[in-house]
Formats: sequence, C-alpha cells, structure tokens
Amino acid sequence: MPGALESKHTSAGLTLALTLALAVGVSLAPLPEAWRPIPSLAQGPVVPQLISLVTTSSAAAKRKSVGVEPDAERLAPDVPVLPEEEVETEVVEAETSSDAGTPLPTPTIAASEDTLGLANLGPATLTKAMRMEALREKMGSKHVDLDPGCRRMGASGCEENGLEPFFKALRSLRDGSRTTPVRVEHLGDSLIASDHINDVVRERLQERHGSGGKGFLYIDRPTRSGRGVRAGQASPGWEFIRIIDRAPPKDRLPFTGVAFTAGVKESQDVRFDIGDARTAEIFFLAQPGGGSVQVLADGKQLQRVQTRWTPAEVANARVKLPEGTKTLTLKTRGKIELHGVSLENGNPGVVYDTLGLPGAYAGVFLRTHRPYFRAQMRQRKPSLVVLMFGGNEAFRLSRDWTKPEEIKQEAEQLVKLVRESVPDAACLVWSPIDAAVRTMGGDLVPRRGSRMVADVFRDVAKEGGCAYWDALEAMGGEGSSIRWLSSGLLNEDLIHPRAKGSDLLGHLFDLAIQRAYAASSPPRVAAEPSGLQNTEKSLIATFKRLSKLEKGEDGRLGILQIGASHTASHYFTDAMRNALAKRFGDAGRGFISAGKPSDRLKPAGVSRELTGEWTVEDALSATTPGQAYGLGGVRAVGAPGASLRIRFCEGCTAATTPPARLSLYWLDGPGSGQMEVKVDGSAMPPEPAPPEPFTAPTVRVRSFPVTGPAHDIEVINQGGGPLTVLGAALDLEQKGIAYDAVGLPGSTASTLASMEPQARSAQLSSRKPQLLVFWYGTNESGQADLDAEKLRTEYGTLISQLRKDAGGAECLVIGTTDRLQQRADGGWEEAPALARVVTALPEVARAQGCAYWSPRAAMGGDLSMLRWQRDGLGHTDGIHLTPEGYEKLAGTFLSDLLAAYETFKAQPPALATEGG
Repeated sequence: MPGALESKHTSAGLTLALTLALAVGVSLAPLPEAWRPIPSLAQGPVVPQLISLVTTSSAAAKRKSVGVEPDAERLAPDVPVLPEEEVETEVVEAETSSDAGTPLPTPTIAASEDTLGLANLGPATLTKAMRMEALREKMGSKHVDLDPGCRRMGASGCEENGLEPFFKALRSLRDGSRTTPVRVEHLGDSLIASDHINDVVRERLQERHGSGGKGFLYIDRPTRSGRGVRAGQASPGWEFIRIIDRAPPKDRLPFTGVAFTAGVKESQDVRFDIGDARTAEIFFLAQPGGGSVQVLADGKQLQRVQTRWTPAEVANARVKLPEGTKTLTLKTRGKIELHGVSLENGNPGVVYDTLGLPGAYAGVFLRTHRPYFRAQMRQRKPSLVVLMFGGNEAFRLSRDWTKPEEIKQEAEQLVKLVRESVPDAACLVWSPIDAAVRTMGGDLVPRRGSRMVADVFRDVAKEGGCAYWDALEAMGGEGSSIRWLSSGLLNEDLIHPRAKGSDLLGHLFDLAIQRAYAASSPPRVAAEPSGLQNTEKSLIATFKRLSKLEKGEDGRLGILQIGASHTASHYFTDAMRNALAKRFGDAGRGFISAGKPSDRLKPAGVSRELTGEWTVEDALSATTPGQAYGLGGVRAVGAPGASLRIRFCEGCTAATTPPARLSLYWLDGPGSGQMEVKVDGSAMPPEPAPPEPFTAPTVRVRSFPVTGPAHDIEVINQGGGPLTVLGAALDLEQKGIAYDAVGLPGSTASTLASMEPQARSAQLSSRKPQLLVFWYGTNESGQADLDAEKLRTEYGTLISQLRKDAGGAECLVIGTTDRLQQRADGGWEEAPALARVVTALPEVARAQGCAYWSPRAAMGGDLSMLRWQRDGLGHTDGIHLTPEGYEKLAGTFLSDLLAAYETFKAQPPALATEGG
C-alpha cells in the first residue's frame, strides 16, 4: 500500500510539472494573448513570476480557502497576484533652516490662492503634495474635476448633487456641530487591496477635517501578496471564504466580501495595534452552534462575545477600550465567523475604510448576501460610498469575455444596492485607469476597452445619482500607462501602479474631492492673501537696517508691537524676539509694562513684584477718556510704603559688557508721592525737581547706565501721595534688535486712541522705534454693531499720529486671527463682525502706507480656528491661541517677513534704495 501511494504521489507530481511546463511554453510562444494560459509571463521577467506561481510569501498566503472548488465557468475571474512592494530608495531630508540659521519659510497655500485643492494641508503633507504636482506635470497627468451628478431632480433642475450628503457632513465637522465620525466606504479591486491610493486620500482628509480613527480592518490580509496595513496579525489557522473565489457560496458572504472562520477543534486569535482607538466594533456572523470570542486589551480580558443565534444573521459588538490600551486581541472558542473590526477614537473626524479585493469587479460584489450587505453597510453609516472598479471589466472586455451591456447592468445593480442600503449617503463612481498590453511583436499598446468601460461607468453614475471621476483622463488618457511604465510608476504587469504611481492617483483624487468641496462651501468671509503684503515701499528702512546688522555694521532696529491679548500674552513676541536676535543681534529685552506678577514673563527671564498696597488700572476700565497710561494701556498706582520691582534676565550672572541703559517710566504731577529708586539693590540719587511744578500728570523717564542684561529696578513710595509707575526698559548698547511688546487684553484700536496723547507721544519718543507693529482686530470682530467706516477712519488716524510721535517710524498692520463664536446647538460660526474687519484692515494698511499680514490667512482662512483647536493650537474659546499656537503663528510671520527681506536684498541697488 505505501508503494502504491508513493506511485500515485509521483504520478501526480509529474503531471503537475508537465502541465506547468506546457503552460509556460505556450505562454511564451508568439501566439495571440487570448490563447496564452499565463499571459503575464510574456509581459515581464519570467523567473519572479514563476516563483510567485508556486510559492507564497506570507502567512496569509497559507490560509486555507474553504468551500472553493474550481469553477467550470470560463468567465469566472482569476485572482491576480499583487505586485510585490518595492523598497523606496529615495530619501529626501527636509531643509529646516538657512545658512544664517533662520527657519526657512513654511510652505502654505492660502484659500484665496488655491485653485488645485491644496489649502489646509500641513507643511509636511503640503511638501509631499508639491512633489506630486511636479511628478504630475512630468507625466502629463491632469487635474480632472469630479462630475457631481444629481441625487434629486426638481422642476427647476438638480436640487441636490450627488456629493451633497458627504460635503454636508464635512461642513458639520468644520463648524463643530457634528459629534460622530464621517465615514467613507471605498469598495474596489486590486488597486486599493493594499490600501494604496486610499492611504493618501485618508491622510489628507483626516488632516483637513480631523481623524475618527483607523476604521474597518480585516482579520487578516485576504490575499497572498501586497501590504497588510488594513488587517490584523492573525494566527495561521484561520480559513477564509471570498467573493473573488471561483465558486463562492451563494447567500453567504458579508459586505466586506470576505468571511474568516475558525473551527471547533482549534482556537484562533488575531491582534490589532489600535493606535488612538477608544472603541472596537467587531463584525461577525451570529449562527446556530456559534462559539464565543474572548476580547483582550493588552492581554487582559475585557469581555466575551457570544455568537450563537438562530437563524444566522450578521451582528456586531461594540467594546470600549481602556485608556492607554495599545493592542486588541480576539481569541476564538468553538465555531466562529468574523468579518472584521472597526477601530475608532470617538472623535468627530473622518474614517476612511478600504474594502478592496484583487480580481473584483462590480458583478463580484453582487455575490455578497444582499441582506448582509445592507445590514452591515447601514451599521457603518457612511456619508460617502466610493465604487472603484473597471479595470477587470476592461480586461474581460478586451478578451471578449463580456459585453458593454453586461458591464453596465452589473454596475447599475451595484449602485442600486448601495443606494437602497444607505439612501442618505453620497456615492461616487471611478472610471478604470489606463493599462497596456504587449503585442506579438513586443510593442506596447493601450489595452482595448478601458475608455469604453469609463464611458459606461459615467452613464451609470449619472443615471444612479452618483458623482463620477474620470481616473483614466486624470492619469493622462489612453496610452499614459506606457509613459508610467517607462518612468517606473507602473509595474511590469502593465496593470498595477507602483507605490509612487498609486500616490499620484491618490493625490489627484484627493484634490478633485477638495476642489468640489470648496466649490460647494464658499466662505462667508472673504479670503485674504497669505504672506506679507505692501512691502515694496513700506519697509525699506527696516530692511536696510536688517541688512546692515547682518553685515556686522553697528546699528539698532527698534520694533514696538502694540495690541490686545495676542500681544499681551508674550508668546508670539517672545518667539519673534528670540529668532530675530539670534540672526541679527540682541539689543536688549526692551520695555516691560508695570503690573502684577505674571508667569507669561518667565520664559524671557522677566519678573514683576508688587509689595504693599497697589492698584493696577487700565484704559479699558477708565470711566473718562483722555487719561494717561503706559503704552500698554496699564499703570500701577502704589500707596505710601508700597514698592514695585521689575527684574530683567532673572537668574543670569552679572556681566561687565556690553554697556546698557536701564530706564524707568512713571507719571509725575500734582499730589504725587516721593519716589526712591534702587538699581540692583543700590539706592540711586533722587531725581532733581523740575524747574516748574507739573500742573497735570506728566510722563517722566529716567535712565541709569549699567552693564550686561541682568538687572533689577525697584521703586519705593516714600510718602506724600500715590505713586504711578508705567514700566521699565532694558536696552543693550550694541548692534541688534530691540522688540518691545505692549498689549492690553480685551482692548481695541479705539482703546489706544482714547488714551492721553501727550503721554503716548512722550513714551514713543523715548523708545524711538523704527518699526511700529499694530495688532488689533480680533476684539473688533466680536462687536456685532461695529461701524466699519468708523474703524477705517479712526484706526488710520491713530496709526498716522503714532508714526509721527515715533519720529516717522515705518508701520506694519497685523490683521485679525480667525475668530469664532459658539451657537446654541454647539456648532461654531464666524464672529459677527469678522467679515467687516477682514475687509477694513487691509484697506487701513494700504491707506497709511503700512505693510499688512493676515494671521487668519496663515491659519488657513475660513473656520481655520476649528482645525487649530483640534490640533491643540487654538483655545477652546474660539478667540485665542494656545502657547504652541502663538509660537506656530510667529514662525509663519517670521518666515513671511524674512521672505520679503530676502526679496529686498535681491533687488538691484537702485531699487533697493528707492524710498529710503
């Protein structure tokens, strides 16, 4: 008996070997492609393809496919072997600074300048996108807009386009009113089976609109090749049944197209790395005799899911994951059928599911059990369903295995099934991409049928109320696959793009979606240009001083920024001061307003201390206008015996160089107390009395020669009346930048205008800034009754006067950040006067000859505050930024300022001196 068995084994092995040899020989012979058993052998390297036919490369390839007997039907699809993943060899290190050590400009695209769909991408993603744009131009690929289709027709035409449910959901994410994820179900073939194309789209949608988590994942990779990024790590004993098999059981398979089964005799398991997920939803078949699934988080049991049920039907179980969980493990007991797991983080954001199977076409997904398909699709609650087929239809058409009428019928049925299953979801149909074949003479020609299938799918989308995207045209039209092959973007099988080619398709599809979304959601507030505006003549003297400093010449550039809470927080100005001083030199910390102790001063090594009875008064609280305050709109009034101390460079060691000047600013006048001043603990001689007694509060400035940056100044009220201190300043007498920051939270430009003008003028004359930076507008945006014309007039008059007070300083107006207010339903909307402010401030800057910079444009424009909140950069109040947000915004401002400076330096000498 053993001999007989061995003889049978040997005979079978010889038969298989001879059959394979015959198939290889015929496939390589000069015969029509339709006669070749393995046509791909004639289209590329033979040895790797032979190896792939007889070997497997992963645990998934060893899975047993059950209930799949060879089908005698000639037209059944072959399941292709996906090309092996190529190793990326190109490594590009991003440059982060110039030779001078200054950060290079962060790439940004303002909404007002965006015609491609690149707005609202972060710097890293935008850099990749711009590389894709360069590749697109090289390959002759095109930006093809989505045809939105029409979901609902009315008497006057289309009342709702095919993408409106999806775009409406995205808008609800944008305004903060949505509390659940916006899900996309992307069904397709081998182009997305390894999550290529979709990975680019998912990353960008989640970057723009927030991430809801990883989404749906298979139990294991349901193919014998390709990436396994959308699957768990499964034990080898799982068996699967797929709709792409030659004889899948009828009325049996779920909407995913794959069922993973574990038997009674042996337990199986699967592990998922959960990322930021907080919930796991397990999709399974509840069936007679069903076993149980043990759910473990980092190896600790959470619960056990029972799957016994009569009659059989699809079900799901939602499991809450403990905070900090890293892995989710499922272990089976008894007869189990799992379909997949969805991992979500509980945040409103985008979830993009990939359900791709090699060899699939529209008719293949009709093999799913309709009740299961409907139930599970409804459970996912998608806002958009993408149907991405056509490649296999075109292949079958090129071999005369099918007809256009059959292709259309199957596609229509699938669209109908989707629309019936989730009637509230949008749907979008892809065309096939281009592919090529090799002739008997060895020439490459476009595969027959791709354009015909594309036209069929366009009609199906239109008739079914779905949007349509012509990927074939976007790729570059018929014949583009040949160009892609020669450039390394297409695999040798002449069908499947390589990783970079897939990225380009994902890039083009994402931008098509973004352009359609932007067109459907025009901003309520006008978009502003990004970058520093009006710099041609407004900053000539400033740039000249920077140039001299950069060359090592003596000089000083004094900058004084005045504004509201964005300035008063010091996060923005500290970042600017540090960066400019690093490149151009440090001329000292500059002016510090008197006031209460503040932790916001600590990063700069500055502290304030009040001892005794002090009252800190500000211009916002003034009952009558025209009172004298410090430039920041604040004054500290101390009773007899009270003392005030301001320390500069706290913790620094004393230094003998460079020479410096420590200045005190206070108000003198009738009834003022007698003042004692101490510098570094040493009492200073009393200030001589003025020739004539002051009849009104008058700004006085007293300077003390010191050395180095570390000093403290103390003011003591010796009695005789109250003592009013405005602030102190430390200036180093060396080349460099002095950047003063004076701000009053809640103030507006009119607050500054209401202050006593002579006091303002005296302080500006003492500080001698060469550049005045004005940052108002955010608080004005919150005034529902704002008079925009009054703002233009009064703000312009104020800027003009302060420039004169400062001795003819240049000026730069910073606009408003994006400001929102919360509605009763929890959603966010623009502040009531934001549109008026956004329009008025650039006009004020131009009229006064000032440069202009829009923080709102730098943030991303329309409702960008929501994205900044989501990224931890915007405060929950919709008005302010976090420290990280202010630092990021300062980085963008610095980059734009220095970009304008570099442009100035590149001008011919005659132009650079004009206006100086």
